[in-house]
Amino acid sequence: MTPHLLESLALVATSAPAAAFLVVSLTMLLPRQLPERRLLQLTAWTFSLALIATLALTFSRLLGLESTPELNLGPLFALRSYHFEVRFLLDGPALLFLTLNYALCGLIGAFSARYLHQDPGYRRFYLLLLLFSSGVTTVAAAAGLDLLFAGWELLGLTSALLVAFFYRRVSPVANALRVYSVYRITDVGLLVALVALHHSAGTVEFGDIARGTTGLGLAAFALVFGAMGKGAVVPFTGWLPRAMEGPTPSSAIFYGALSVHASPFLLLRVYPILESTPGALTAVVVLGAITAVHASMAGRVQTDIKTSLAYASAAQVALIWIEVGLGWTTLALVHLGGHSVLRTWQLLRAPSQLHDRHHLSRALGLGLPTPVSRFETHVPLPMRTRLYQWSLERWFLDDLLDRLAGLLLAPARWLDRIDHTLVDTVEGDMHQEPTTLRVSPDTGTSP
Repeated sequence: MTPHLLESLALVATSAPAAAFLVVSLTMLLPRQLPERRLLQLTAWTFSLALIATLALTFSRLLGLESTPELNLGPLFALRSYHFEVRFLLDGPALLFLTLNYALCGLIGAFSARYLHQDPGYRRFYLLLLLFSSGVTTVAAAAGLDLLFAGWELLGLTSALLVAFFYRRVSPVANALRVYSVYRITDVGLLVALVALHHSAGTVEFGDIARGTTGLGLAAFALVFGAMGKGAVVPFTGWLPRAMEGPTPSSAIFYGALSVHASPFLLLRVYPILESTPGALTAVVVLGAITAVHASMAGRVQTDIKTSLAYASAAQVALIWIEVGLGWTTLALVHLGGHSVLRTWQLLRAPSQLHDRHHLSRALGLGLPTPVSRFETHVPLPMRTRLYQWSLERWFLDDLLDRLAGLLLAPARWLDRIDHTLVDTVEGDMHQEPTTLRVSPDTGTSP
């Protein structure tokens, strides 16, 4: 391929969802809304063109026709010596994640055409789907941590908005606030890592952060903490089943396929930093192992299929964390891609699977047996009962986080009361009537 054609393909592969998002946003401002059929066609063409461009770049890379393409759109803004550049790096991991992004988002777009037909939020869903795909594209192809952080925030924003898709009910809004709170708390880790890398390494570009660079310990552990939120790693696992309040298509694409896998993808991107920091990869393995055990235990006692699949996703993401921590990066990428496709299919199939199960139970005239693992048969009954109760309460992690949040909010509320007191005092002084100077008519002086 010629360099010009390669650059054109890279531009289409990285900017198609954002361009479609701008078009749909402008049409929603018009008095006459875009018909559902036209919106579906625009979405289908967008993801199809982006997928074709991504596959062309992938085959070009596999055949060795061209080196890793880079696309530099120049600095977005500059402040003294700092330059925020929009630069994309389309290497192997990026192309894999982009392929999953466009293939699965295109599938969700086609599935949702009937699922949300004539729903009041139909256009809002497709708008958020395009915004979400733009965020995934930014995370996948960003050449540096600055640009990746921008896409990371888009993922968090669209996640919260789609969890609260049915905003007229109290439960979706409350759970969306819970999800967004977890995201915002853990995103502090990425922000700390950005500042630390700028000061210690002088760069946040993935290709420029060399192995063995000293002074990256704070950045490494901050990155691990930042990845814990979207990956639903212990103790933040509780938000994932709450996120199932959104429509089934958004649950499939967010919490089965792409959003939760952005967490191990971030670890793969910053693997040189983790590898050069003693204890960082060990922490990744330990956190992944604890999360895998917790999600497996909690998922086995759930009574609804979407919550069970949510915990199953958390368990598989935890296994990918373990693979990254052990240095099996290629296996982690393969696991990431395979699990994304499988979990998307399972979540989209969940409603019809329940219907088929009930139909089969009625046809047989009895309930279908519940599978029991061999491990459970070897556990004594008293311990099995205790483990069941502990799993049913989800290890009390939600209660623990609520108490920690209360401890953190107490000083904030105290400072808020002081702030309101000071504001009331200042406003009271400003609203006092000014003292008037009266002049005596006899002496011409003030009394």
